[in-house]
Amino acid sequence: MALFEWKDSFSVGIDSIDEDHKGLINIINELFDAVSHGVAKERISSNLVKLLDYTKTHFRREEILFEKTNYPLLEEHKQQHDAFIIKINNLQKDFDKGNQTISVELLKFLTDWLVNHILSSDRKYKEHFQRYGLT
Repeated sequence: MALFEWKDSFSVGIDSIDEDHKGLINIINELFDAVSHGVAKERISSNLVKLLDYTKTHFRREEILFEKTNYPLLEEHKQQHDAFIIKINNLQKDFDKGNQTISVELLKFLTDWLVNHILSSDRKYKEHFQRYGLT
């Protein structure tokens, strides 16, 4: 069972970015599956590392496009990315130290953040990228 699924309404019109978003959804669903089935701490920890690494790669891909096209909201968007990376990094470290549990509520927070980010912040660059022929 998935926590949440990709919807076409999430599309920003750039295949590589949409595929990254789908990948992030899959990793969150893997975490949800691990938490729901009470799997070993090591598997949950490796999924958190995977989420962190994948998120960094995805955010960097977006930021490279922002830089290449002189996206006017680059700094604002990058600040959102940086704050989320810090959040996931701290979550992963706290989990490994035994100071944090991974609950369904926490996974819903990650899901909500991603959906809100895609539907609000990422949507803002869709028209900008269309002008550069990227969609």
